[in-house]
Amino acid sequence: MLGALTALGPLSIDMYLPALPSMAQEFGVSTGEISTTLPAYFCGLAIGQLVYGPVSDRFGRKPPLYFGLILFFLASLACIFATHLEFLIIARVTQALGGCVGMVMVRAAIRDRLSPAESAKAFSSMVLIMGIAPILAPLLGGWFLVHLGWHSIFASLALFSVACLAMIHFGFEETLSIDKRRPLALKSVFKTYWSLLKDSSFRTPALAGAFSYASMFAYIGAASAILMDHFGVLAQNFGLYFGMNAIGVIVMSQVNGRLVGHFHLLKILHAGIILQVVSGLWLLMLALTGQDTLMTVMIGLFGVVAGVGLTGANSNALALAEQGSRAGSASALQGALQFALSLFSGLIVHGLMFNVLTNLSIVIVGCTLLSLGLVLIISARNKRLAML
Repeated sequence: MLGALTALGPLSIDMYLPALPSMAQEFGVSTGEISTTLPAYFCGLAIGQLVYGPVSDRFGRKPPLYFGLILFFLASLACIFATHLEFLIIARVTQALGGCVGMVMVRAAIRDRLSPAESAKAFSSMVLIMGIAPILAPLLGGWFLVHLGWHSIFASLALFSVACLAMIHFGFEETLSIDKRRPLALKSVFKTYWSLLKDSSFRTPALAGAFSYASMFAYIGAASAILMDHFGVLAQNFGLYFGMNAIGVIVMSQVNGRLVGHFHLLKILHAGIILQVVSGLWLLMLALTGQDTLMTVMIGLFGVVAGVGLTGANSNALALAEQGSRAGSASALQGALQFALSLFSGLIVHGLMFNVLTNLSIVIVGCTLLSLGLVLIISARNKRLAML
């Protein structure tokens, strides 16, 4: 059930990517303009998680799931009947406001029941789902596009949300006991978030993971422009190339699950960031020298995405390790940071003056170097604590 809720996000992000050129043609806009629906979705993800976190700490994990999944279903129907770009953007933001409930509740439910090391293993399984879903999503989206049109993509998402709702209703057991629930007041919500941001045990690993995620989502937002416009990949083949990179997340998330019992989470996180930094520098070198080919660029993108298999689970576990009864709010803020930075990274990719590959490479290098710097700060702090 948690896997299905985790898959809802990447399915909503990746499934309609092959349809962007067709949708742009029907709406009478450019592919770049229709692509703004993706950053709009990230905006909804960031805002919605900040709401669900404290609500779930007050009422438990199950009630917000009901609300979010119903909202996602209604917004998916709105996407089907959209006739103008502005209406589609609003529908996508609303869809994200509903769909992000799964991301918050999955992290919070895992933290409710498991220790940090066990949480890292569980998060690895969720990262595995996030790796499989981007492989299947564009393939399914391409099939629906060719045979039934782009509207059917959003119809299938609506049906999937209904299936998730049924599973939650009949099979999900509440993970937050009544004695651990926190009062809900606007002042206390802001106070909790501010307290979390001041807490370096949360802030530093959360930001490290957020910058790592932002590098991957910058690629996702630019994938159609790079693969289809820059390299001429056909819409029906887009999913194959897009899915090749997602294999890296699958492999590395499984490697991470095995490494957790033998190495400290911080060391594994460090290794994942290094992989992303090297891959980003490789892409930047290709872009600046004009030596980019589809194969060489795919190698660099593979490394960037694969690194998330080592960074995602461990940054989540480290950030939530000391949060206790405010795990829901911490989970929400962590997710909001991830998608807020992903939103800005996507806007920067489309806002720089160079070609799309150069823009993406600059953003990936910047995000991953910032993430590496934060990981080094955590390492230095742990060394100081060990010496006391």
